[in-house]
Amino acid sequence: MIPRRSKIGVLIGIWIGGVGVFPLSAELPTLGEKKWLGHFIGFENKKFSYGFTVQGKSFFKVVGAKDQPLSTKLAVQVDFVVQEILPSGKTYERLILPQSLQSSQPAGNHPKNVIIRGKVKGDASFEISVDEDRGVISLGGHLIDKGTLVNNPVRFLIRVKFPNAYPYTKRDGDKERKEAFKEKIKNDRMWLTWTDGKRVKPATDKVLDVCSKDINGPGISGLQVEFSPYDGKKIECVASVNSVIALSSGQAGPLHDGFVVNWVMDSAKDPAGQARLNISVR
Repeated sequence: MIPRRSKIGVLIGIWIGGVGVFPLSAELPTLGEKKWLGHFIGFENKKFSYGFTVQGKSFFKVVGAKDQPLSTKLAVQVDFVVQEILPSGKTYERLILPQSLQSSQPAGNHPKNVIIRGKVKGDASFEISVDEDRGVISLGGHLIDKGTLVNNPVRFLIRVKFPNAYPYTKRDGDKERKEAFKEKIKNDRMWLTWTDGKRVKPATDKVLDVCSKDINGPGISGLQVEFSPYDGKKIECVASVNSVIALSSGQAGPLHDGFVVNWVMDSAKDPAGQARLNISVR
């Protein structure tokens, strides 16, 4: 497989949640294989695929029971975020500048200790790490320099967006339809392991305050998700030492309607940025 160098102004179709063609400005090389066009990393095994695009977007797609990728609507998106914390407590996210992304490694299908560096608006620079080992994708990252963002605290985080697991299922209406949906979700599960070792299992079919202490406890060290549309597969996220996971949601609804996992490292304990978020599909 021959990597190709991306050029400013070249039109490249990048497929994440659909198909689109738009001008791309990037410095990362792209894989030459058609299915991975526009991607710097394109890994796949019998359970999932993982892609990292030349624009810095990242995603997981579960492989179903028929050895085919499931619907793109079920893809789990992974974003790398530089976040400025304002005096009010609100946060402001600085956008990654795709043209700033660089790596000394070539584009490839088997990421081994890949380091990607880039900048966001405000000239803050960061580093992203991607590694695969025995079907586990390890992601990490940290700030290198705050640039002009010196007035407020700034942090690097990884955001994993679990989509609505039932985007095509009609669940409202007559009793028969409601009962059919209830049957479909009866084996859905989520397990959370808190940093103090306690294991909890929140309901996935009820509206919850996912930002509450009842869900996040003292912090989450790991979670496992099993929803029926993923064909019996379990998606796992595990935070290594000196890092923690917290759940959030952009809308009120049950967990199977979608939720967000935020991973942050403790930069005071880990200034070199060795902490990792490990994601796998079982």
